[in-house]
Amino acid sequence: MKKQLFIGLAIAFAAFGTAKAQSNDPVVMEFAGQKVTKSEFVKSFKQANNINPDAAPTACTYEKRKALEEYVDLYANFRLRLYDAYAKKYDTATSLRNEYRTYRNEMALPYLIDSTELETLLHQTYERNKYAVRASHIMVRLDANAAPKDTLKAYNKAMDIYKRVMAGEDFAQLAEELSDDESARSFVGNNGQKYDGNRGDIGCFTVFQMVPEFENACYSMKVGEISKPVRSMYGYHIIKLTDKIKAYGKVSLQHIWIREDPEKPELAENKINDAYKKLQEGESFGSVVRNYASFLAREQTEPGLMQDLPINQVTPEYLHEMQFIKEGEYTKPFKSPYGWHIVKKVKTEQIPPYEDMQAMYRSKLTANQYNNIPQTKFIEKCKKEYKFTDYTQKKPSLLDPVISLLNDTVFRGKWKYDGSADNTNTLCEINGRKYTAHDFALFIEKTQRFENRLYDYGVYVNKRYKLFTDRKILEHADSLLELNNEEFRNQMNEFRDGLVIFAYNDQNIWSRATSDTAGLKEFYETSSKQYSLDNPDHAIYFWEERADVTTAFIADSAYIKPSKAKKIAQKIMFKEKGTPEQLRDELKKNLSRKCTEEHPIGIVARKIEKSDISAPKGDQWNVGVYINPSVKGYKVVCVTELLNPELKSLRSAKGYYINNYQNELERQLIESLRKKYNLVIHQDVIDTITW
Repeated sequence: MKKQLFIGLAIAFAAFGTAKAQSNDPVVMEFAGQKVTKSEFVKSFKQANNINPDAAPTACTYEKRKALEEYVDLYANFRLRLYDAYAKKYDTATSLRNEYRTYRNEMALPYLIDSTELETLLHQTYERNKYAVRASHIMVRLDANAAPKDTLKAYNKAMDIYKRVMAGEDFAQLAEELSDDESARSFVGNNGQKYDGNRGDIGCFTVFQMVPEFENACYSMKVGEISKPVRSMYGYHIIKLTDKIKAYGKVSLQHIWIREDPEKPELAENKINDAYKKLQEGESFGSVVRNYASFLAREQTEPGLMQDLPINQVTPEYLHEMQFIKEGEYTKPFKSPYGWHIVKKVKTEQIPPYEDMQAMYRSKLTANQYNNIPQTKFIEKCKKEYKFTDYTQKKPSLLDPVISLLNDTVFRGKWKYDGSADNTNTLCEINGRKYTAHDFALFIEKTQRFENRLYDYGVYVNKRYKLFTDRKILEHADSLLELNNEEFRNQMNEFRDGLVIFAYNDQNIWSRATSDTAGLKEFYETSSKQYSLDNPDHAIYFWEERADVTTAFIADSAYIKPSKAKKIAQKIMFKEKGTPEQLRDELKKNLSRKCTEEHPIGIVARKIEKSDISAPKGDQWNVGVYINPSVKGYKVVCVTELLNPELKSLRSAKGYYINNYQNELERQLIESLRKKYNLVIHQDVIDTITW
């Protein structure tokens, strides 16, 4: 927490370092040859105090003048410490550099994408999220790493199916016959029961619930439209968009479901119409559910209720019908493949505002499983800007030396590069920096991972080469961030300053105050003399009135009578001036045979302040022995001494004195730095500042 605080302060003070002294920009303070101008000081002051930098100055008040004067000291002290820290090379510490590097890598990510493209996608996704789409598909399965000949074969098969659909053949029938999605066909479950297939109908969904290529196709289509083959990681899809419905965040509904008997379908229709008539006559929805529904969860207090369902868990027919009713209303009877239904819309949770969804959208859209389109666009722009040349486009054989080195171990993530790849012929070039087959082979060895299956080496190398060139483009862009992007450069400088000042303060103040035992002891002996019991502000350094109390806990009064225990306590603790341990041992000797517990007696001895919740109350705040009953047993309370208020020892108040010692070390440090670097504050310039 302390580190975050000081990094935050570094950012607040970070408006310095960019301005240069000019004749019309007087110097506010100077030290060690450094000059802080009025403009940079005012900028830092306004930033630290959340003051609009463009706001016109208003009348000066005592409070405003005081805030400014306090900031002068804060700012000067910060600048002195930071200057001294860099002079002593705190920024070169290995731990600090590692932490800086980790943070920098994380903060660089948003700068390595196309922000305009991302913003467009964020708004596009939010607009899509307002609707659920329903689609059917016919899939031709194809491995994501398929060889070109297999890809062409799958594509031709998908196109043949597409042509048949467009010629008028039934989509659902073709899906049932030809789709590689097994859910399209009926099957027999483990229980021997036959289940109908979906005939290509995958139901309703909204954003991020399908692979991106499938989602993009569906949201770009009109209802009833059929797509040409769409490629995804699973293969090719011929898609038919069957519905587009206004979506909810979540929906709660109550339903009457009557299953249809194929041999007597009219019975279900008659029954649902009777149920609808009852509703029209005023009978409650729950009552009609109980009397008519084919399926009823008996434990439900509100029959037929389904609460807080995401859009993709709602039967598509339900969604379609519910778009025509309001909350509290119910639909007319309608039919689905599952039977007859009446649905009541109980509650709808609207999609949150765009601002609330933005972070989640951003995370999804920049994830690899969603292709990270903003980064892909960024890479394409960088290729033009950095004069990227890919020589393998005209001469694919340049990759052959790498292909020839591979074996099946690369698919297990265990391939070892022998260093023999060509290091002369250039595969690609970025701003004059050339990358060879040797560089590419090293990259494969470093980034290889376990693959689900073996496949063509040429396909593997081409995929890794695409990743290789993308990574090199990003690395090059990353290396130029501080040079090309002022915002990022300032952000990194601020964070580095925060780390440096934290390490400096920790070594010179915080850790020193806890590790310097001799210095802390000397500080205690000196400063403790300043505290007075009569001063309420010094109360934390003193014990109030205390009692020396030993308490014996007897688990059960049947083990030893209270009167007997009291006599034993008086004897041991007062007559013999014994210890708590001796009291416990003596009580154990006098336990009755009824005692069966392993530890029937507990003992606690401590000094208790009078205000403590566990301190003896009332007349018991006196020297003596007292019996206090509990549920089965009792407590023997021995107040052996009353102690007057006194100064706490260093050990008892160590936390307070460490904090005070830190403040003293900080005061001494600032005083020495002001002398060492000859700090000069130009009060006449400070007096001219208004805000």
